[in-house]
Amino acid sequence: MNREFTVIVNGNLEQKKLDHAYKVAKLNELWNRQYQNSILQAMKKNKGLKITDYPQEDLMKMACTGIKFICSMRDVRRENELLDTGYKQSLNETKALSQLIDVVFMICGHLKLKNFVTTFPIEKDFDGAKWECKDYFSTMEVLSVMDWDKPIGGKELLELLWDYQNDDLGQACIEYTCAMSDIYRSQTGKGIMETWCEDNGIDSYTKIEGKNVMRNNQTGELVKLGKKPSHLQILK
Repeated sequence: MNREFTVIVNGNLEQKKLDHAYKVAKLNELWNRQYQNSILQAMKKNKGLKITDYPQEDLMKMACTGIKFICSMRDVRRENELLDTGYKQSLNETKALSQLIDVVFMICGHLKLKNFVTTFPIEKDFDGAKWECKDYFSTMEVLSVMDWDKPIGGKELLELLWDYQNDDLGQACIEYTCAMSDIYRSQTGKGIMETWCEDNGIDSYTKIEGKNVMRNNQTGELVKLGKKPSHLQILK
């Protein structure tokens, strides 16, 4: 599996940006090493056992380091985009990422709910009702009807992640969705969301690189991007 997410930098960039990019790259290497070590140690310690029979503390370590590794890969890619290095994730790397996330989510599904919550604490956001989004209270409401002493299960985990308020898990879900969409696009020419929009009669747009213009994917019409919506007025 190829996990080379190299940060390529321009010597003319500000040193502060270079230092930050270097730190992000080193964190990616760190979490990669921690994840690999947790897997190897658990396999050696539990030789001959199925992963479903691994001690919960081993599963917790693998799940935590795996999610952190996934998020660090996203951070490296983001740094490349910010620094305009020209690096783009290849299709093979995207497939490898989706396989990695599959494995980590599988491990998470073997955790008992109480250990899952310990490993991935619920974010202390309490104003979800105001903004109509998930928060600590809505997450606890979902968890209140679940058995905290049983493994979550693979299918149940994917359903839970939609309602669970934790930044790292949320980012891992986004990475997984984007990876699957990119793979789908390589096979059909369209991403998952583009296909969904077409099936539901919703127009989708693609920004033309290097130009302040978007193209309607259904009609081909070009739409110029303004600096601000025309219905808004700047008040002084």
